[in-house]
Amino acid sequence: MTDIPTVLQRIGSDFPAFRPVPSPAKGRTVASAFEGLRVSPLKNTVLLDYLERRGIPSDIASRECVEVHYRMRGKWYFSVGFKNRKGGIEIRNPYFKGAVSPKDITHVSHNAGDRRQSPVLVFEGFMDYLSYLALKNGQTVPDCVVLNSVTNLPKAVDILRSYGQVCCFLDNDEAGRKAVEEIGRLCEKVVDKAVHYLPHKDLNEFLQERINSSQADRTKLGQACG
Repeated sequence: MTDIPTVLQRIGSDFPAFRPVPSPAKGRTVASAFEGLRVSPLKNTVLLDYLERRGIPSDIASRECVEVHYRMRGKWYFSVGFKNRKGGIEIRNPYFKGAVSPKDITHVSHNAGDRRQSPVLVFEGFMDYLSYLALKNGQTVPDCVVLNSVTNLPKAVDILRSYGQVCCFLDNDEAGRKAVEEIGRLCEKVVDKAVHYLPHKDLNEFLQERINSSQADRTKLGQACG
């Protein structure tokens, strides 16, 4: 089984008890369904615990995300939020995915250098972006673009073209593969990184599996030494 440092070396080889209240409907919903929207820093332990269960440390979550409270059909709910460049918000809790319009990409700039000499990383959703940060464990990362849905790819093209290299961390499914093909058609130098987390569908599934495997190994070791 490949360990995390080895996978990270491959990935980086091309560049220097109480749960959130469920929303009344599963899946994504339109922004008009939200009322009384309130956005604040992410501090709610319920939401932080939810992200921890998905492998995202609280310090990363509180830095990159927000806390969103909203009313739907007369009841109040709360979720993790991730802002895009137009002021819209992707929202998520264990039972629900939604988005507050306008829908758009998120461009996270970590470096001030010449883009033409630098890579940019592309993620389909913010959970995969957070997973990458968790795997890097505090190391410096390049600039990132979170599509917040592959349907937003056309909105990201101009930004992607401004970088010297595009590294794609998209899903291992048909939609992800088609998106990588489209990026390859539109940009000069493109690297598909999804092979490094096969057979998992995405980077977050990979992260969770590695964490669970590590915990299981520690449990077995403790039993053997007990």
